[in-house]
Amino acid sequence: MKTVLAFVLVGFAFFQNPSDEKKARRVQFLDQVFTTLENNIADVRWLEEESFLDFKERMYSDSVMSLSGSNFYHTFNEGRRKLPFSHFEIVPKSTSENSSEKSEASETKNPAVWWEAVNEKTAYLKIRTFEIAADPVIKAVLEIGVDRYENLIIDLRNNGGGAIDGPVVLGQFLTQETIDGGYYLTRKWFESNEKLPTANQVNEMPFLQDFTFAGITKMYDEEAAFRTVIPGHNRPVFQGKVYVLIDHWTASACEPLIDLLKKKNLATLVGETSYGGMLSGRFFDINENWKVFVPIADYYTADGTKIDRVGVTPHIAVDPQQAKTHVLELIAQEKRSQ
Repeated sequence: MKTVLAFVLVGFAFFQNPSDEKKARRVQFLDQVFTTLENNIADVRWLEEESFLDFKERMYSDSVMSLSGSNFYHTFNEGRRKLPFSHFEIVPKSTSENSSEKSEASETKNPAVWWEAVNEKTAYLKIRTFEIAADPVIKAVLEIGVDRYENLIIDLRNNGGGAIDGPVVLGQFLTQETIDGGYYLTRKWFESNEKLPTANQVNEMPFLQDFTFAGITKMYDEEAAFRTVIPGHNRPVFQGKVYVLIDHWTASACEPLIDLLKKKNLATLVGETSYGGMLSGRFFDINENWKVFVPIADYYTADGTKIDRVGVTPHIAVDPQQAKTHVLELIAQEKRSQ
């Protein structure tokens, strides 16, 4: 009897629907993703929003579970764009042994930071990403100089952000004044407070001292909240007009910078409203093939407004692909009118 039962069980396993196994693996995968999110997200109340609950329910639905691999992950990353918070996505780990060499080769062909003289009066500075050390930004602004050009075009289109030390360099290149870059609230804050901080509480927050990735990571780990205030200085700053090109993909670390430039009248923003992806995130491993990006800190500007899921609107709204041409035409018009 035992032999017959064992044969039946083996036969059942052999003829089991492969789709059931795929669904089980995907359920386990999603369980790990959402558990990691729940354990690390800055404010767990975001997970009570109807849009998130609907997204989570849909991901577990049979219609999504039956999708091919690529469509399943595409559905996840497209759906999370409609959530009430950014900085949440699943990303495949690199399996290439020479990924670092490929990255270096790509950087050589398409550097993260470069500049050129459009003409004797105008300089153009392209910053493709801030996921780099600040050194290339420092080098570029030193080469451009503070009084060599009458106009500076800073191109942040398609810049998805990164570290904040590069934006700090740009801010200090454009003003000598103290820069109040707003404040961050970590999970520790939301576990102890039901409301956002008052003005007095903001004033009592510790200041970020080290603006490198390591420095801000330390603050995320140790503080409930902290401010990003950049001290004033007496070094020379750029003397001409500044134009900043932005588009829908201008995001994250770019957004506090362009918001400040706009509010302080330090530059003219040209293009379209930025992405609205201003939180702070961290990667967590899910398995040997995948990792998940989770928002671990909320962000507010110095005046208490939120950029995440809002973005920064430009002074001049134009097709972002035509933004550089538009600025050059404006400069030419001003020159003719003088």
